Amino acid sequence: MKKYYIHTFGCKVNQYESQLISEKFRKDNFECTQKPEEADIIIFNSCTVTTDADKECGRFLRKAAKLPSRPKIMLTGCIVKSKNIEIENLFSNIEIITDKTKLFIEPRKQIVSGFDRHSRAFLKIQDGCKSFCNYCIVPYVRNNLWSKPENEVLSEIKNLVKNGYSEIVLTGIHAGKYDSGLSNLFEKIVKIPLDFRVRISSIELSEIDDKFIELMETNTGKICRHLHIPLQSGSDEILKKMNRNYSTKEFEKKINKIMRSLPDLALTTDIITGFPGETEKHHEETCDFIKQILFAKFHIFRYSDRQGTKASTFENKVSTNEIRNRSKDIFEIDSAKRKDFLNKNIGTKRKAVKTGNNKALTDNYITVKQQTEARNVECEIMKASGNKKKQSGIFEVEITDTSEI
Repeated sequence: MKKYYIHTFGCKVNQYESQLISEKFRKDNFECTQKPEEADIIIFNSCTVTTDADKECGRFLRKAAKLPSRPKIMLTGCIVKSKNIEIENLFSNIEIITDKTKLFIEPRKQIVSGFDRHSRAFLKIQDGCKSFCNYCIVPYVRNNLWSKPENEVLSEIKNLVKNGYSEIVLTGIHAGKYDSGLSNLFEKIVKIPLDFRVRISSIELSEIDDKFIELMETNTGKICRHLHIPLQSGSDEILKKMNRNYSTKEFEKKINKIMRSLPDLALTTDIITGFPGETEKHHEETCDFIKQILFAKFHIFRYSDRQGTKASTFENKVSTNEIRNRSKDIFEIDSAKRKDFLNKNIGTKRKAVKTGNNKALTDNYITVKQQTEARNVECEIMKASGNKKKQSGIFEVEITDTSEI
């Protein structure tokens, strides 16, 4: 039997699409291997959101091309469309798959039955973005807006839960643009009569309405106490240059409203340092602002030019050294925020799911280390009929000083 190997780099949508590719190869009688040197076919599902992502792609392709077994190499993903590296010139023996859906069993439906090597399942509900933030390449490489029909989302959730996944992470390139409205979708999801919980991977500030907040507040067992809301900068001038559609005042007002309803919420965010034209004053404004907001964790990105975006043409670029220094300031604040959030939760008990290596993830995004396997995780019970059925993988843990966020 021929073997395939998939290397995925990038967002949860990419990880979901790699699962679709994997299921197609298995249907075609291929066996998955975790060692690229054993593979007859290597698929690289790439990302191009940062310079580092481009470098990762180049490194992997060079390494794969030197394998003595000479496997067939297939490259797909966002870097193919952005063309931020000259693939054709550098790697003549690589097949480029521009349309990734050709590697799916059902390109239109895009439904998975499981999630390899994961205890939580990602579920893609939407694709495409047309926001055109000035720093972002994504709208140029994923510009076809698409939403999975509600009945297919609900059916996929039911199937994944029945296959043993107790947490479903809804994801999309711009999930808040889901056709029928994210709140309407969540309203239907929480009515599914199965034991599981759901988390949204990321959502923009303007797309969190009162109905969504109320659903989170009244469905504590079903909707995780975690929201990832990108901020990007704490300077109004830089936010405007980035083409973000809110001010710091609007951001703070909405966050305060959310936190009043959900005081135990883990609020995470994205911060970009060194955007073109960012001065020391702008950086200080960002530092001052993020200290005020009850964030639990930051995802920190050092700005890098993406060819084709408006920001790549802007003047007054910030030096690499200065970006590095500014990111250190943000990392220090991030460290303090994480400690504050953990200290607030130490000694409390939360519902969690197993994530492997004797670790569990709470509903409010804290990783708890466990000395022994939880009793109710992935265990099987015998029903009277003799059939085996998995118990719920959701169980209670206590947050200690060894926990992490």
